[in-house]
Amino acid sequence: MDPQLEGLVQKIDGLRLRKIDVSDRSSAGPVVQQHGVRAVPMLVLYEGASEVSRDTRTIMMKLAEAMRR
Repeated sequence: MDPQLEGLVQKIDGLRLRKIDVSDRSSAGPVVQQHGVRAVPMLVLYEGASEVSRDTRTIMMKLAEAMRR
């Protein structure tokens, strides 16, 4: 996982990152289908249980905004 993203976990309270090995279809298959993974890497931003964005630019802007708080 990208070290910069890992660093954000320590800086933004409540932020969690999940890395899923999609090469192992036996264990990752259901997750890949549930979240509609079409490309790797893939970023998805959730607030609570609700999906907010899959757009990398939007996600990075929201993370930068959260760091300013």
